[in-house]
Amino acid sequence: MHSNAAITKEINETNDTLGAILSTMQAGGDGANADQEKTIIALANNIIEDVPAMYDIRQAEKDYPVDYNQSMNTVLTQELSRFNLLIKTIKSSLKDMKRAIVGEILMSQDLEDAMISMTDGQIPAMWLSKSFPSLKPLGSYIKDLKERLEFFNEWVAGGVPDCLWINKFFFTHGFLTGAMQNYARKYSIAIDTLTYDFNIVHDVPDDGKGVAPPEDGIHVVGMYLEGCKFDPKERALGESDPKILYTRCPMIHFIPTLKKDVKTTGIYACPLFKTGDRRGVLMTTGHSTNYVLDISLPSNVEPSHWIKRGVAMLCALMT
Repeated sequence: MHSNAAITKEINETNDTLGAILSTMQAGGDGANADQEKTIIALANNIIEDVPAMYDIRQAEKDYPVDYNQSMNTVLTQELSRFNLLIKTIKSSLKDMKRAIVGEILMSQDLEDAMISMTDGQIPAMWLSKSFPSLKPLGSYIKDLKERLEFFNEWVAGGVPDCLWINKFFFTHGFLTGAMQNYARKYSIAIDTLTYDFNIVHDVPDDGKGVAPPEDGIHVVGMYLEGCKFDPKERALGESDPKILYTRCPMIHFIPTLKKDVKTTGIYACPLFKTGDRRGVLMTTGHSTNYVLDISLPSNVEPSHWIKRGVAMLCALMT
């Protein structure tokens, strides 16, 4: 096993222990509760102020109407609708929580559970039910949400980005299907005969700025490697550096390709997950809530080596 495996094991054990301690903690007396309520009200005010207002869906649908040749318009408006529901849930629950604390409305079980989660620095379950998957603590979650909203603000203002951040999307599978649908319609190919092939884009910034969009397919950034790194000298997967558990994956060109033409040698089919949980449940769409797809990465060793290392790609880290 790689030396970093011991670090991962110890982090997991620590998180499990802290989770067990938090679950057994009891609320304090009246004085502690009063202080806790003041803290929750202050935190709620900060979040309400930090989280932007909902998107104007009607205007977005006018600016980006349904277009046979540009499926990303539909992807955009669907994403905005999902984020609007999340923003509404967060802000309305926080306002109700503040009212319940001062006695204006009844404190429901959902609001009480949300208060406890926020006190512990965790994401309330009532938010997660409307949210993208996340294992982050509360502060990092709000920061991540704001970054996602800013990405779509730039899209709304300036059109489809030249480089797409896969970790900003609410429904990743819909985004990938939309990009492939554009290719299928452009060349009149049945979409069910297509899949993605992948090329690493070398010697470009991590954020993809200044890189022109490809003629076909999409440039994608925003992924992390766990269990290995990408070696720019070898231009292939390499062993992780000591004490470095995650590394930024370089830009990847997602290329729609006929299934029969996909290369299968000299690569490791690396699974991509939305979070580090590495598991999920099937949605009504038939897609996993966490697993996205396998991405072919160049490798100079047999795939079994990276399988033993537990190598995977993640869209979001825990911090």
